[in-house]
Amino acid sequence: MASSAPRNRGLLPLQQSRRAFLGAVALGVSVPLLAACGDDSDSGGDGSGGGSKDLTFLSVIPLPSISNAPELLADTGGHFTKHGLNVQFEATQGSPPAIQTVIAGSALLTKLGDIETITAISDKNAPLVNLGGVEKQGLLRFMSSKRKPLTKAEDFRGVTMGLPSTGGTSEKTLDLVLASAGIPRESVKRQVVGLAPGIFELVKSGRIDGYIVSLDTSLSVLAQEPDAVAFAPSSVVSAGSQAYATSKEQLARAGNQDQIRRFLQAIADSIRFMVDDEKNDFKETIRLIGTKHQVPSFKDPGVAVEALKLFVKSWTVDGVDKVVQTNPDTWRSTYDVMVKSGLVPAGKDPSQWLNADYAPKAS
Repeated sequence: MASSAPRNRGLLPLQQSRRAFLGAVALGVSVPLLAACGDDSDSGGDGSGGGSKDLTFLSVIPLPSISNAPELLADTGGHFTKHGLNVQFEATQGSPPAIQTVIAGSALLTKLGDIETITAISDKNAPLVNLGGVEKQGLLRFMSSKRKPLTKAEDFRGVTMGLPSTGGTSEKTLDLVLASAGIPRESVKRQVVGLAPGIFELVKSGRIDGYIVSLDTSLSVLAQEPDAVAFAPSSVVSAGSQAYATSKEQLARAGNQDQIRRFLQAIADSIRFMVDDEKNDFKETIRLIGTKHQVPSFKDPGVAVEALKLFVKSWTVDGVDKVVQTNPDTWRSTYDVMVKSGLVPAGKDPSQWLNADYAPKAS
C-alpha cells in the first residue's frame, strides 16, 4: 500500500509576486516554501482543454483524515484525472499558515473554516476569496459525561472546558455557543488539553466538564465510553462550515481559473459518488481511499460509516445539485453572529468575499 503521507516533489522557488509575498509576511506568519501551486504546462492526462494541469492543494489538517474524504476520493477514484488535474497535496499545521501560503502564491487552494476566513478578511484585510462551501454544517462536537451533561447552550454557564489550543476555531465556536445563550465568555474557564487520546479521563475525574473534538473522534469516544455525551454546536449556531479558498491575486490569473473550475467539479463528482455509495455503507469509498491513504477512522468500520453519513448530510444540506457551493444566506448569518458575539467588526459586506463563478455543474 502506498504511503498516505503528503506527496512532496521537492521545494521549488516560489512562483509569486513580490506584492503577494510581502502582503503575506505583513500578516505576521512566515510563509512555507511549497511546490509550485499551479502549472499550466501539459503533463499528460486526458482532461478537457488539453493535458493535465498541476495544482497544489493545502490541507490544514493531516491529509489522511475522514474530513478530507472528498479530496482523497477525488485522488484515488479518478475524479481529478477525469478533469485533467494532477493534484499535489501538501499539509500545514492550522489555518493561519495556510492562509499565508495561499496569499503568497505557493499553493492555489486550501480549505478553511468560515470563522477563520471571516476573521482573516475582517480583521487583517486578508485578500481571500470563498470559492465554494463543502462542509455546510459544523462537525465539531463538545464532549461531556452523564455526570454533568452539556446538551444545550445554557448548560455551559460556569463550566470548565478543555480546548485543543487557544484562539482557534474550537474556542471561537465555544464563544459563539455561549453568545447564543447570552452567557458571558468569561464565565467559562478554559484549559488547553490538546488532542491526545484519553482526554475523556479528565472529564471522568472532574478536572474539566467537557472538551472539543472532531466528529469522528466524538464517535470513537461515544463507542468506547458508555457515559460520554456529545453536543453539536451546529444545533445553535450557523458557523462551522468549511469552504475552498484562494487569494484574489491568484484568482485573477486566467490559467488558475480553469484549474479551480476543474478542481471544484472533481470534488463535486467525488461527493456525489459517496452519496450514491451510502446505500452500500460506503464500501467502495472506503476501499478506493484505502488503496493509497491510511485514514485512522477507517480502522473502525462502524465509526467510519456513521461519520461518512453525517458528512454526506453536511455536504448536501442545500441539495445534491448544490454541493461545493456556498449558501450566501448562511454565510451572511455566520458573519452577523460573529459580529454580535464581538469576534469581528460590524459594517462589512460578506457577499463581497464570495465568488460563485467557478461552481461545479449539477450532474
